[in-house]
Formats: sequence, structure tokens, C-alpha cells
Amino acid sequence: MTKRAAIYARFSSDLQKATSIEDQVAMCRKHAERQGWQVVEVFTDSQKTGRNTRRPGFQKMKEAIYADRIDVVLVEALDRLNRKVSDALTQFELMAFRDVKLHSVTEGEQNFFTTMLIGFAAQQQSEANGEHTRRGMKSAVGRRRLHTSTYGYRKVSVEEGLNREIVPEEAEIVRRIFTEYAEGRSALQIAKGLNADRIPAPRGGSWDGSTIRGNPARQEGILHNRVYIGIASICKHRRRYNPETGQRKIISSPEDYTETEIPELRIVPQNLWERVQAQRAGRKPVQNAVETRRTRYLLSGLLVCGCCGTRYVKHNRTSYRCREALKGGVCTNTRTISRKRIEARVFARLKQVMLSDELARQFGEALEAERRNLAKANPEADVKRLSAALKEAETKRERIFQAIEDGAPFATFKARASEVEAEIADLAARIEGAKRLITLQHADQPDARLLYERAVAQMELLLGDEDLVEQAHAFLGELIRKIALRPDEAAPHGVSAVIEARFGALLGVEEAVTDAAGFTMVPC
Repeated sequence: MTKRAAIYARFSSDLQKATSIEDQVAMCRKHAERQGWQVVEVFTDSQKTGRNTRRPGFQKMKEAIYADRIDVVLVEALDRLNRKVSDALTQFELMAFRDVKLHSVTEGEQNFFTTMLIGFAAQQQSEANGEHTRRGMKSAVGRRRLHTSTYGYRKVSVEEGLNREIVPEEAEIVRRIFTEYAEGRSALQIAKGLNADRIPAPRGGSWDGSTIRGNPARQEGILHNRVYIGIASICKHRRRYNPETGQRKIISSPEDYTETEIPELRIVPQNLWERVQAQRAGRKPVQNAVETRRTRYLLSGLLVCGCCGTRYVKHNRTSYRCREALKGGVCTNTRTISRKRIEARVFARLKQVMLSDELARQFGEALEAERRNLAKANPEADVKRLSAALKEAETKRERIFQAIEDGAPFATFKARASEVEAEIADLAARIEGAKRLITLQHADQPDARLLYERAVAQMELLLGDEDLVEQAHAFLGELIRKIALRPDEAAPHGVSAVIEARFGALLGVEEAVTDAAGFTMVPC
């Protein structure tokens, strides 16, 4: 029976030229023809990052998988599908569940390990890009070079020194907001007053209370932005994305936080600032409902008793014990072991195995392919193209402002003005991304072996992430058939462990091997 193939192609504007999708599809069609597959669907995403799984084409492809319309997913390279190891493994698990094969033109048919290794390579390169950007931003703020588009300021074109200046008209609005709040008006009441006076919001359109109120914990919103008292800061937080839902989570990063005093940027007097902060502290924010999650543990279902063969289950909040022994007298194995101890031992053994020369070589090859993709990029052309588009968008904005000044009703242009402002902000961000890529292309690249060893060292943190515990549990189930625990006074913690691994042949394990940690690796 002829296999039904679906092609997936993605174009990321900061890495490839605009013809990339057509090139990818053509390459995949030729590969499918050589394999004797029938291409029944083509899914594409233009100018979408591989770090976000909520891409329209990507989601349609998942729907086709769930609907059993395809037998093979074909991509030019695995990083076109995902650029995060957790996303790559999640997608691989979905395909395996629906009996759909994953093939890459350049990397062949994918399995659990190749998916994980290539995913690590793509993620390491992506994270290196992010860290390079953060270092540049921290260095810039120390030189009084800001990336902020905060309301009340505008950019100044200078080679060195402060590149922002106060906009007097907007500064008056900022002081009005602080003054009215200090006098007892709520953020929503202030927003209504600004809208009644037809004062455009920071990104066009109308004001709302959240723009003013913001998030005090993250120092967001006009009332919490310390640049208004002449203190510029950067890297207060990092963004993390839920690998299943794509939902963004903001986490504090005090180790990266950098600030500098720039008195020329002060808009709000110190006594007014302090009055507002005191006023804010006296108002209790509305508490959001705490999201409940079903409790799961990383090794649940994998631990078995080596004496009677039944499951090791949670005995209390911290430890596992033989289920039959808990019934009393059914099994003589009364030895317990803490969850943290057994997880640490399993991870220590897995990390030893993962640091094989063969797996390191595969990782290096995947990383080198990622670097070749980076070298093929033409960010200078992107900057030129995006800058032209930005200039055109700014011209559109000026025409709208001119029409309003000539007497046209603001309500008529409100929606369009918001669209244009959003377009300008998006183009500006993409230009900055392209410029960062130019810098990255000329930066020294770290050694592949060191990156791989770092990735393996971080494997425990990745699989131990509370947000990923259910997926990590499933991934370990792909690696490990079971872990048999038996009382043994000579073993660590008085318990020996035998890991029956599913990847013995891949790692060159041809016979049972017991190590000093009390583990036996058994190929099966």
C-alpha cells in the first residue's frame, strides 16, 4: 500500500530567504517520489519561529495526524518542525501514538534518540542566540543605550551615549496619571478620563486600566515603571513557554538584572512616585485562581519490587515501598527508598550512558547542520527589506495623524491606527532580531562536545521540570522498561537497582553490566 505523505515547511524571516518554503517543498516532493510515497497534504508556516507550537500550519498538520489522513510526515530538516527539545519529543510521541513516521530529507527517518539529539542541537543554538542578546542588552544599558519603547520617550539617533529623550506632551500625561492615582482615582477611572479627552494610548487606540495598573510583581505598567524616576533596567525576567499549550510564563531572573541611573529621563518627582507606590501597596490585588494539576512523579509505574514483581508505590510524601509489602506479610521486601534518592541515581546512570562518543558525534553533526543554516542566512538583506517596510508603515501613521489634525473624527481611524502601530512595533522588533543575527554570525561558536556535555548535564533539570513532568515520565518510559528494586546492604541506600533499558543495542550494551552505583543495565 502506497504511503500517504504530508510535507511540512517553515520559513523563519531571521534565518532564511523568502523562497525557503518553495525550496523545502520541492526538495521534499523529490524525496517522496524517490521513496514511492504519495504527497497528499502540504502544510506551511511563513515567518513563524520554531519555538512556538501554535503555528497555523503546524496545528493543521497535527489535526491531519489525529484524523489518520497521513502515514508519513516529511520535512527538509528536523529544525523546521521544532526548535525546542521538549516540543520535538512531544511531536514525536504524538506521531508514534498515531503510527505516523517522521522523516527528514537531510537526516533520514527519526527515532526517539535522533529526535532528542537534534532537538538539543537546535535548542542549544537558540538559547545561545538568546544569551548573546541578553548580554548585548545588559552591556548597552550600562552605556546608556536603551531598547525601551516606553510611553513618554522617543528614540534619538546618536552614535554614543543616551539614545532616548523625553517627549514633553507625553510626559505631561504620565504626570497626570501619577497625580490622579495619588489623589485616589482608580486606574480604570484614569483611563476613562484620558479616553474622554481623546488622548491616544501608548500604542494607539484607547486606554485601559491594565496599561496603567500593569503587574507590580514584574514592575510593568505605567505606575511601576522606574524609568519615570530616571532608573533604566533590563533583564528583570525571562520568558518560558509551556511545551504543551504554548502559554507564556514569566519568571524572575535576578542573576541577569541590570540597572543604571539616568537622571535626564526622570519625568515623575520622587515624592509623587513614593505616594503612588504607597497607595499601590495599600490596595490588595485580585487573586487569580490557582491552577490545579494532577500529581505525577517521574518514575511512577517504572519501579517494581525485585522480590515479588509488583509495583513500588508511594508509601508517604517522600518515599516508595513495595505495594504487596504494604499489605502486610504478602512480600518480605519492606525496604523503602526516597523518591529524590532513586531519581538522582537513575539520572546519574543515564547521564553516564548518554556521554558515549557515538551519541556525542551525532549531536555534533546535528549542531554543525544548524550552524550551516545560520551561515546561509542573509540578515543584512532582511534589515534593508524590513527597514523599507517600516518607513512605509511610519508614513501611513503620519497620514492618519494628518487626517485627524485636519478635522477627521478620531473614531473613524481608531482601528486602523491600532493596526499600523502594531505593524510598526512588529517590524521594529524584527529589525532588531536581524541585527542581532548579524552580530551572532561573526561571534565565536562554542565547541560541540562542550555543548553536548552541558546538554546532558542539564537533562535532569529538563526532565525534572514540574511543568513537563507528565511528558518527561512518558519519555523515560521510552528509554526504560522497568527498574527492579531489591534489598541489598552492599548497595547504596540498602537497595540495589536493575534497569532494563530499551536502548542497549544503540549504546553498544551487549551484556548486563553492574556499576558502582548499584545499577545493572540490561539490554532488551
